[in-house]
Amino acid sequence: MPNKCYLDANVLICFKNEDSQLFGRAVDLLQYLVDTGYMLYISPLVIDEFLYPMKFVLEIKKEKDTISLLKKSLEDILKLPKLKIINPPEDLSSQLKVISLMKKFNLQPRDAYHLLTMLSNKIEYFATFDKDFEIVFEKGILKRVNPNYTSKARNST
Repeated sequence: MPNKCYLDANVLICFKNEDSQLFGRAVDLLQYLVDTGYMLYISPLVIDEFLYPMKFVLEIKKEKDTISLLKKSLEDILKLPKLKIINPPEDLSSQLKVISLMKKFNLQPRDAYHLLTMLSNKIEYFATFDKDFEIVFEKGILKRVNPNYTSKARNST
């Protein structure tokens, strides 16, 4: 069974923003995940966290058709191979778990919802550039995807 990896919005933002200092790293990371056959996962919360700053980036660049470019960026993300959109659990008792995840791992509410979503969908890998999940990684709850990968495509240029 292939490894499952949840994609953080910051990786996707850097992937679609060539001006980002982490653009190359995001390209390499996503290429690694695709090349090695990972199943990729995002949630509607990731999409929301992607769209808001991308809209801001496009507005700063004074792009004429921000909405069309935003749609194209999202379409590019949704075309990633083996990508699925998942949700956190819907039952009421699971919603309360967010509070305990916040406390146990020193997470903000949104990050706790991401963790709840990963745990409830049995996802063991997380692709992120954030430091917010360090305790989660240290305790072995999730594994960070190899951040030092350089794709063959980038090596040949």
